[in-house]
Amino acid sequence: MWLVAGTRTTTKAEAPPPSSSKQSDQLRGVLVEAARTQLAAVTAGITFWAEWVESANKYTRAVNDELAKLEESGDSSEVVGRLSDLTREYLRNMTKLPSTAVKEFNTQLETIGKPKAKRTRAARAKE
Repeated sequence: MWLVAGTRTTTKAEAPPPSSSKQSDQLRGVLVEAARTQLAAVTAGITFWAEWVESANKYTRAVNDELAKLEESGDSSEVVGRLSDLTREYLRNMTKLPSTAVKEFNTQLETIGKPKAKRTRAARAKE
């Protein structure tokens, strides 16, 4: 098939471009959803690190207390067992952090930016 300059052939019917308003609404929806997801991720990350800091702080304080008791009494017979228990508890808390962060992420996705239901009041007749 020979084409003449300045002409074009199409085999498919060309659809009119979607309305600008529809595209704007779609783009707005995508941007809002992306912002909601990002905010939920940041909140989940903050929750993860805040709980890690709290757990690490508790652990280091408890270990410090045990070491202080060891220096005061000099009896190390029970210190090893208590330090093992503290370490076990700390590590158990560390393994819970990822699932806590995921739960926070999912909770935030469900709540952030969702429009709240409008309150409606029914008119009451005065008696």
